Parts: sequence; structure tokens; C-alpha cells
Amino acid sequence: MEWLTLLAYTFFVYGISILFTQSIGPFSIFFRLRAWAERVGPNFGLLFKCMTCFPTNVGWIFSLFNWFVIPTIPVSPFNMVFHGTDLWWVAMILDACYCAGVCHLLWNIDDYIDKNTPIYEDE
Repeated sequence: MEWLTLLAYTFFVYGISILFTQSIGPFSIFFRLRAWAERVGPNFGLLFKCMTCFPTNVGWIFSLFNWFVIPTIPVSPFNMVFHGTDLWWVAMILDACYCAGVCHLLWNIDDYIDKNTPIYEDE
């Protein structure tokens, strides 16, 4: 059951990261969010454009949420490992690293497939 939870968590983080960093969204909501973040500051704007930065922040935020709000159900990978201990800060750091690494890997695989798939035009 933990493998299924880990797989679902991984696709959740990747999906939400793709939505915020690449998608336009309904009524251009994600596009407007990225434009607003860019106006706030270039480094803050980069957070919503980078497929390594955004999942890192999703990872540590969701890890803290999981540890303190719903502590009885460990969902994030390292909350599963450290469940029942006081090492919430270790779980938070490792969850952030896990999310950044997995999303970066999946993003590069997706990019490779996109670049190496032949495009056929209708005649």
C-alpha cells in the first residue's frame, strides 16, 4: 500500500508543478499568477517558472502539512519513513529533495520524448 501512496504522491507533485509552471489554466489563472509573481520580483517569478524550484517548495510545504495537520496518515515519502519520531525537520528536507529530484527526472524524460517523437503531417 505504501508503494501506491508513493506513486500517487509523485504524480500529484509532478502534476501540480506542471500546472503552475507550464499551464495557462482556465481563465488564464496560472499565466496571470506567473505574471504577477514576475512583477513582485524576478526571483519570486522564477519560482513559478522553474521545474526544480516549484516542486521543492511543494515538497517541504506538503511535508509540514502532512506532519502537523494530518499526522495519523503519512502520505509524503519521508513522513512514511520517520512516522512516529520527532524528526519532522529531516522529513521536510528530504521530502523537498525527493520532489525536486523526481520532478526534474520526469520533466527531462518528458522533454526527451517530445524532442525525439517524429511529427507526421496529414497530406
